[in-house]
Amino acid sequence: MAVTLAVAVSVLFYVFDAAEPALRLPLLAISTLAGTFLARTSRLGPIAFLAGFVLVLSQTLLDDVPSTEFVTHMVLWLWVVVAAPVGVTVLVNLLAGESPVALARKRGAKLLDGVAAYIENPYSADPSSLRNELLSLSQLKNKAFMWNKQLKAFAEEDNRLITMLLEVLQIARHLPSSVPLVSRRSLASMLRQSRRLFLQRRGVAADVAIDEDEPAGSDRDPSQAALRGAIDELLVEASGKAPAATPETPPPHSQPPSKAAAPMNRSHARFAFKVMCAVLASYVTYTLLDWPGIRTAVTTCFFVSLTTVGESVHKLTLRLSGAVIGGLIAGLCIVFVLPYLTDIGQLCLLVAVVSTFCAWISTGSETIAYAGMQIAFAFFLGVLQGYGPASDLTVLRDRVVGIIVGNVWITIFFTTLWPVSAQGQVRDKWASVLGQLGDLLVAKDKATATSIKTQICQKISEASTLNARALFEWRFLSRGSQDDRLMLEARHVEQLASAVFVVSRLKENTASLSLDDETDQLASQRLMTLAKGLHPDASDGSVRAAPSTLLDQARKHLDEEIDHASRAI
Repeated sequence: MAVTLAVAVSVLFYVFDAAEPALRLPLLAISTLAGTFLARTSRLGPIAFLAGFVLVLSQTLLDDVPSTEFVTHMVLWLWVVVAAPVGVTVLVNLLAGESPVALARKRGAKLLDGVAAYIENPYSADPSSLRNELLSLSQLKNKAFMWNKQLKAFAEEDNRLITMLLEVLQIARHLPSSVPLVSRRSLASMLRQSRRLFLQRRGVAADVAIDEDEPAGSDRDPSQAALRGAIDELLVEASGKAPAATPETPPPHSQPPSKAAAPMNRSHARFAFKVMCAVLASYVTYTLLDWPGIRTAVTTCFFVSLTTVGESVHKLTLRLSGAVIGGLIAGLCIVFVLPYLTDIGQLCLLVAVVSTFCAWISTGSETIAYAGMQIAFAFFLGVLQGYGPASDLTVLRDRVVGIIVGNVWITIFFTTLWPVSAQGQVRDKWASVLGQLGDLLVAKDKATATSIKTQICQKISEASTLNARALFEWRFLSRGSQDDRLMLEARHVEQLASAVFVVSRLKENTASLSLDDETDQLASQRLMTLAKGLHPDASDGSVRAAPSTLLDQARKHLDEEIDHASRAI
């Protein structure tokens, strides 16, 4: 769809700017601005982005062709160049690909086992990785619904199961080391039992035997009691015996859509303007230098520009390193391998070997996946230059130079025009998490509490990713007024979230969720104050005096965590 739209609009633009080079820059600017802005504000974002990218590249071809008839043929063939591999990819996946339904069930069962193993042995897995996989499971589940429309009947149930499992994982992070192994095994056994019941209800044979007579022991710790209550509810939901859920109510303190959308649209417009400036600067650079081989500068501006400077620098680092590695592999193959190849079968074997290596990288961690795509692209561009053996190394040199030029312009504009710091985004998300934790403490109904819990886990995951990207930023982006804003370590936020989840779950277990409690109101106000980067007032000690129940103990621990977090600012 994107390439069809881009080819049609390109031919239309040629009517105006083929004989008028002065119109080319404004049309390039409009195409870039519209594509990048709609990519962030429209539901058809990927189509708008790719259409804008192809449209810009097709307009730059006018500088290097002898006639408009030739460039028209090139652009029309561009549609075939994109449509052919798309069709081949779809065919291969239909023949040898895995059903998203089966893949979603397999990953869901694997994650249930992973969370159960983490409860039994906290050193068996990384809880942050488990949470990220749970959140990504929601996206895979949506693809499964598209593949099998009948599964939409399970949409609400699947959402509740994922939310419950996120809550179980968050509370499990709070289990003290003093919890005996027999109790951990009991909780893990209950979770594996829910896995078996879930697979049986979905028509999949369970492959794990469950010891249903595992001794439970007594819950002497509030985290242990909260975790058991959450797993009990998950077990009932997985068995299909849970009552019908009530419609979710919007969480408190939510802004109206019109007021919330205004600053977001402004930030999207600023982002689109910065990308436009970088694209135009790259285009002018290689045009004035009369060096069309570094046209990859324009491509770089499109594909490495992200919201924050840290994310952009991380991606351009992967792009540059991937291009260097791919170019080096292609150069070695051109000099030492291609002279000995005699037919297309041997060339296909070489391409298959390198493509497998690149695909292995691109399907790995999100931190390095983009480099695999760039290694493959640089290798293909160097080795597959024509219908005969490649012998020119200047293509590889020009590609790397173009990437460097694009990176330079992206860096200049993204650090001087409305720079957005990844660390600042982390602070904003952590402040939002603290505010929502305060909302969770005073939530009046279960539907609202469930919605807030999902949003909290999502924002903590996003903040963790941005926190890693912040390492790629320069120190001057973190100076100024941002130093006065909320700055907490991730472990404090995790501990606060776990403590609030424990209190909320214990309130649900005792059916006191809708009751007004002065202690929870005070803790909520302290979290709201903490979210603003201010030092909250100290607790009055009413809970700490005589914690007679597990819920009182949980509230006492929450007050202690708030005190620790306030001292960390």
